[in-house]
Amino acid sequence: MFGGKRKKAENLMQTGAKGVGTIVGVRDTGMTINDNPRVVVSFRIDPLDGTPAFQADKKVTVSRVAIPQAGQRFPVWFDAEDHNSFMYAMIDNDEGRRQIVAMFGDAFGPDGSGVGQVASAPVASAPPAAPADPIEQLAKLDALRQSGALSDEEFAAQKARVLGL
Repeated sequence: MFGGKRKKAENLMQTGAKGVGTIVGVRDTGMTINDNPRVVVSFRIDPLDGTPAFQADKKVTVSRVAIPQAGQRFPVWFDAEDHNSFMYAMIDNDEGRRQIVAMFGDAFGPDGSGVGQVASAPVASAPPAAPADPIEQLAKLDALRQSGALSDEEFAAQKARVLGL
């Protein structure tokens, strides 16, 4: 059973698209496994390639002393054809953070220390619609930068994407 899940996760890491997953909600399923709760974690996933954000849920068993919180951000790999097929990584050591920086750039800070941290901006409960107007997109990106949700480097990269530079 676990071998199939591991193989699927390895495949997503090798061939899947990458994004930043921000927890927008956690629901208890009422089930426990070895005294740990089984929960449904809802993520807003912002693809690194700039495609529109989407929401997806993952049912997981978590430690009862480390239940995920809304606003926490994690690296995510997902199937671009099936957004319900995704995995996220929890990192708790310097080597893991270095690997995340190598794969995700500075999406979690230049040293990867933002993995698992609560975002400083409020988390929306639904994925935002992608505006078609470039000026509107730039205004929204600037608002995210000013609120601290985007770093200056992330803002510059997204601005270049919107402007086609």
